[in-house]
Amino acid sequence: MPKFVDPVQRRELIADALFSIVLRQGLSKVSLRTIADETGLAIGSIRHYFSGADGIVRFALDTLVERVGARLETRLADMLPKLDSGSIDHDQAKELTVDFLSELLPLDETRRRESVVWLAFEEEARTTPELADVFETAVRGTRDLMAQVIESMSSRGVLHAGLDAQAEAETLAALIDGLTLRSALHPEVLASGRARELLAAHLEKLRA
Repeated sequence: MPKFVDPVQRRELIADALFSIVLRQGLSKVSLRTIADETGLAIGSIRHYFSGADGIVRFALDTLVERVGARLETRLADMLPKLDSGSIDHDQAKELTVDFLSELLPLDETRRRESVVWLAFEEEARTTPELADVFETAVRGTRDLMAQVIESMSSRGVLHAGLDAQAEAETLAALIDGLTLRSALHPEVLASGRARELLAAHLEKLRA
């Protein structure tokens, strides 16, 4: 009897192989051959799912977005009811918010790996229009997520009066981008734990 191959798992395997290649050698080294070597699959098996390396890159990028997005949605679903209920004090609310936003920072090996790969993809997208839409959507999504955090702080009465909510959301998004870039690529300059501390300090400055 032929062995059943789960196409979803096979695609995930190929995406993870691409991530590993990018981490070790850079995006320029991604090819059907290097992916075949990484996965132990025949090139013909890979072609069954993707016609070429470009299709794998796009799928891997979408996979990365979905994984991070799923974790954020899970955290948000846990955080918002607690904040809205008023059952926790301001310090607990701040810690919940920092933990939520820290999901975007490279605080562990999984997130560091994802951050490095994401930055490699982002550089590629600068000259590859076929990838640009993913990043535009992601950047807008991050900004909207920050706006939701700022709005939550405002509705709970913990945001400084008179602040421009839109400007603060854009500033917060830019801060997270900068902390991710520095701590992912230069951890000897900015340790991941320090990045979280700086994020927490910034949120504290926004509090009334």
